[in-house]
Amino acid sequence: MHSNVLSLISLILYLGVVLLPLGLSLALNLPQRPWPDQLSSHFAMIGFNLILLEFLTTGRLKLLSRLLGIDWVLQVHQLLARLAALLLLIHPFLYTLPNKPSGLYVSSDAQFLGINLASSLTGMLALITLIILIGLALTRQNSGLRYETWRASHAIMALLVVVLGFHHTTHAGRFSQEPWIMIYWQIALALALLSIAWVYLIQPLIQAQQAYQVVSIREVAARIWELVIERTQSAKCIPTPLNYQAGQFAWLKIGQSRPLYENPFSIASCPDENSTQLKFLIKEVGDFTHQVSQLNKDDRIFVDGAHGNFGQKIYAPETQELVLIAGGVGIAPVLSLIRSLAQDLDPALLKKKIVLIYGNRAPEQIIDLAKMVNLQVFEQLTQINVISEPNQAWQGEVGILDAATLNRIFKSTGIAVTQAQYFVCGPAVMIDAVENTLDEMGVQLNQIDSEKFQYDLTQKNPRNRRSIVTWLMASATLIGLATYWAMR
Repeated sequence: MHSNVLSLISLILYLGVVLLPLGLSLALNLPQRPWPDQLSSHFAMIGFNLILLEFLTTGRLKLLSRLLGIDWVLQVHQLLARLAALLLLIHPFLYTLPNKPSGLYVSSDAQFLGINLASSLTGMLALITLIILIGLALTRQNSGLRYETWRASHAIMALLVVVLGFHHTTHAGRFSQEPWIMIYWQIALALALLSIAWVYLIQPLIQAQQAYQVVSIREVAARIWELVIERTQSAKCIPTPLNYQAGQFAWLKIGQSRPLYENPFSIASCPDENSTQLKFLIKEVGDFTHQVSQLNKDDRIFVDGAHGNFGQKIYAPETQELVLIAGGVGIAPVLSLIRSLAQDLDPALLKKKIVLIYGNRAPEQIIDLAKMVNLQVFEQLTQINVISEPNQAWQGEVGILDAATLNRIFKSTGIAVTQAQYFVCGPAVMIDAVENTLDEMGVQLNQIDSEKFQYDLTQKNPRNRRSIVTWLMASATLIGLATYWAMR
């Protein structure tokens, strides 16, 4: 199925689930309250349901990211969290009915609010915690907070929000004492708690029984390491290949399977039924990646994967020209895709015109791909290396992957710019710049395949514009339906 169609259908289904408790409340045919009070209840139900569903879009469910891509999943997570906070912040200011605290629960047919001290406190604490949680997420890149510290605080605060929010919803909410709505909230809360338990408790225990070990670690370019791992023979199962697609990524832990201390890396190998090995290309730029460079043979590695769906359009028969643009260690998933094509030996794929644009800062950072994959099987593959800080011996392309450089390369290789399919991987800033350039050249967004591990929605680029427009339309749909059903 076309990825855009699948994304649209998935978003519609997601919004349908968001509206489910609201639909259940309308089916009760309870006495109508003043429309502002009705709207307040609708906003509260939609907002809290969005929070509960956030636990399913953290990017750790492999099936979702494989079907829809990690970009889709994480942007739904980030953008709809903001809508949830907005609705929950607004809803208490819409009440017009008097408040008469009446024990633990409020009757669904009461013509007054039954908010007591306990439910009021849990609601306020949940909302304050949610605002802090979102604020820390938005400022994490510039805050200097360690990733592990931020992630732990994010999980703890998310847990507080749903537990406190559940208490407030089931004790102060007008409809929550109705059996079917209470059952829904209980199931949604259970799934949210289960997702946290899966990531931080269950999955680490499973990984401990399915450890990998280092086969080799070698420097293939300046400060870039090829890590090769395979399942340990002592694992309590028969070693089997990881079920993954070329272009996907995995989360790696070193030494222990405990949560928090893990990082995502693109897989550089391709699926091979005759091998249980996984290969990664990792650039030494921080504490975790420095640990990778210090690994020894047989050291234990724990893997959570595979995630994402980058590059799957490369197999589409209708596209005859492919442009692979990699920045730095972003060559890893591109290498995985090239290995997959070379291994499958599909004549139709090997005849395609392929231009590989490989950008680096210095010549010594270039990985010799010919030593890793048989490039001779491709009939029309052209590799062009671009260096931004060349030495005197460098004779290739000089510059960054901007409009001028890409224009020169496209003209020299004869690429039909508006007809080709593009695959872009590298630092987030580089991906944004390349997508902006391609957009200015008339390339449609659905012709560009990319995945990022960081998302700055303040950047002006075509993908962000589409995401924000989609978010605004989804938000308007939810708010519009909530308002219409409150006033009818």
